[in-house]
Amino acid sequence: MLPILLSVTTMPVLLAGCNSFALDDGIPNTAPQATIVSVASGAERRPMARRDTGTYPTFDGPLTAANTQIADEEAATTEAGLSALANARANGHVSEAEYQRRVAELRRLAAQHGAEAEADIAN
Repeated sequence: MLPILLSVTTMPVLLAGCNSFALDDGIPNTAPQATIVSVASGAERRPMARRDTGTYPTFDGPLTAANTQIADEEAATTEAGLSALANARANGHVSEAEYQRRVAELRRLAAQHGAEAEADIAN
């Protein structure tokens, strides 16, 4: 249908009717062919069935940690001990060798504790 030009008062108005057109951008509008890459082997496929348990699923149960968490008192004690060690080193009350020995001891404890905690979680 061709557009029609009308003049209403002094303003021309352009009217166009509905026209349909096909968008041809070179891309086919069909789904690509499916390619089977392997044959599924295993359990027999059955249609899924809804199970009515009479209850709604819930996720509001208490969450549990994989391992026990450090208590606030233990964290405060450890932090105070580490701060005291750093202050003693800075003030010269602890030799560099003693400081390095204590740091190595704490790192060894951390490594052992980490391995033990992972073993506990795995079991």
